[in-house]
Formats: sequence, structure tokens, C-alpha cells
Amino acid sequence: MDVLIASFGLINLFALGGVVLIGLPHGAFDGAIAACLGQADRPITLIRFITLYVALAGLVVGLWLLFPVAVLIGFLGISIIHFGLGDARAKSGWFRYVQAVAHGGVVVAGISQSHRLEVDVIFGYLVGGDAAPVWMAIDIASVIIAVTLAIYAWQAFWNARWRLGFLEAGLLILVFAVVPPLFGFALYFCCVHSARHIWSVWTAVKFEFPSHMLFGGAMVFTLASWGAGAAAFWWCASFMAVESALLRVVFIGLAALTVPHMILVDGFFRANAGNSR
Repeated sequence: MDVLIASFGLINLFALGGVVLIGLPHGAFDGAIAACLGQADRPITLIRFITLYVALAGLVVGLWLLFPVAVLIGFLGISIIHFGLGDARAKSGWFRYVQAVAHGGVVVAGISQSHRLEVDVIFGYLVGGDAAPVWMAIDIASVIIAVTLAIYAWQAFWNARWRLGFLEAGLLILVFAVVPPLFGFALYFCCVHSARHIWSVWTAVKFEFPSHMLFGGAMVFTLASWGAGAAAFWWCASFMAVESALLRVVFIGLAALTVPHMILVDGFFRANAGNSR
């Protein structure tokens, strides 16, 4: 632990600990979502769901190791969509997608552009080299995000129902500008995104499953992901710097879990729940 604190910094270690211990388990409720969608009615369907989920996660890890720059850019892109759809208040129509890009973009581009030097170091660890192509993609995306924020501001000015969401986005921009990047991400991921997701899943499935089944299943998936992450960190730390190993395990693991999680939540769960969050 002393080595980690000395090489990585206490606040960064605290932030990543929050992502792993608080934020990551929100995806463990995917088992409950699968059951709600009829993917756990029989042992064979449950096994098929888990196999596909793990296979997709493994595919993401493999692709990241082969094409780190391209996969990091893709991960940032789907993160904008996933975070944004979770925060958007419009339930349908074109403005829902404006809100989604604005909210999700505030997280990804807001943190990156506010702390370019620190984030460039992080990107360097994640891609194992020069992150210039990643920054080119972020700079292009930032222009699009700025346009969506301008549209959002216009709509909020004329329609009071959108003002709270726009104020939330503005407050996050301010927070991301003044706190360190990893801490800002952890704050959003744990206290906003994960909290909203868990609440939306709970309200959707609480009448279909007993609480002990819901949280018991989530604990099983959480412990499995922690175990896999600990093994990966132990292996990576044997041949690379500790801070590099920690960042790669956390964020590559997060990307690996985000892809099947996003397909399940954004592709099936929200559509089945009538776009409810």
C-alpha cells in the first residue's frame, strides 16, 4: 500500500478505489436486468447470457491489447452515449439525443480538456505510447458537444422543464475544472451515474424479485469482477510500473464491462422500460 501511495498519490488511489469498490458494482445488477428480460428463466438461458457477457468483455480486452488507440477512442465515444442516455431527462425525440451528447460529453470532454497534461499522462499509460490520435478525436468531439450544449442552453432558456438538467451539466463542468481528473471522474461515476442506474434498476425490478435475490446476485457478479481485476493487477504489476498496471486494469476492465453492460442497458432494458431511467 505504501508503494501505491508513493508512486500514485493518495487522492488518485482514493478515486480509483471509489470506482472499483462503489462504481463498478452498479454493473453487477445486469444479472437482474437479464432476468427481467427473460434471460434467466432456465439454467441454459442464464448460462448463455453469462457466456456471451464474458465473451464480449474478453473480446474488448483482446482488442484493446491489439489496437489500444482505436479501442480507447471507441470507449470514450460509447461512454459519452452511455453516460448521456443515463442523464438525459427527455424520454424521446431529437432533444433526448442532444441532451445525451451534452451530458455525456461534459464528463468525457470536460474532464479531458480541463486537465490536458494530467489526462495525457493517463492516456499514455492506457495506450502504451503517444495519445495524439486520442486527443484529435476528443478535440473534434468537443466541437460537437459545444454545439449540443448551446442548443441545450437555448431550450432551457425557453422551457423550464430542461433547466435543472442544464444546471446539472453546468455544475459538473465547474466541478471537473477544479478537482483532479481521476477524482472528478470517480465523483461522477459513483455519485451520479451509478446511483441513477441502481435506482432505475431497483424501481424496475423490485416487484419481480425479492431483495435478497437481487442484491445476492449482484454481490456474486461484483466479487467475480473484483477477483478477475485483482488477478490481472497482480499479473500486470509483475512486468510494468505499479501506477501503469493499476490504471490499465481499472480502465481496460471498465471498458470490457461497459460494452456488454451498454448493449444490455441501452439496447434492451431502457427500450423495454419505455426509455425510463
